[in-house]
Amino acid sequence: YQRRVRVSHGPVLLTSYRELCEHHHGSSDFRAIAKTFSHVLVRDFPQLSMKQKTPLRRFIIMMDLFYDRGVKLVLSAEVPITRIIDLEVTSQLAADDVRLLMDDLKLTLEEAKAMALFTGEDELFSHKRALSRLFEMQCNDYWETPHKAGVLK
Repeated sequence: YQRRVRVSHGPVLLTSYRELCEHHHGSSDFRAIAKTFSHVLVRDFPQLSMKQKTPLRRFIIMMDLFYDRGVKLVLSAEVPITRIIDLEVTSQLAADDVRLLMDDLKLTLEEAKAMALFTGEDELFSHKRALSRLFEMQCNDYWETPHKAGVLK
């Protein structure tokens, strides 16, 4: 992995939420981390919501890639894992975004409801899936699976 990282020792990366999710990292960066490190320890992890859309989306992409490769993810967080993504704030902000978009496009509520694009359900689903994967990544079965470095088939 070529980008600057905080500290690494062999297959273990120690970094911060800010370094991983608030910088301009994309899926190729997270894929390289997932190939290189079997364990990633992230400190200073805040509670996430749609208030921070881009970092939240980066985190979900990163976590999906880590999950697929069996990377062991350890978070030092401000809140319990059950509240790491605030779904209530996410739901409300998604609804607010829909209202703004409806206003911009001059759509009625009925017209917007008829368009799946405006439901926000996909975004909410990805957040719920991320929480589910975080719970699974804490289980012994997951920790006993080997790291899948290299190319996935």
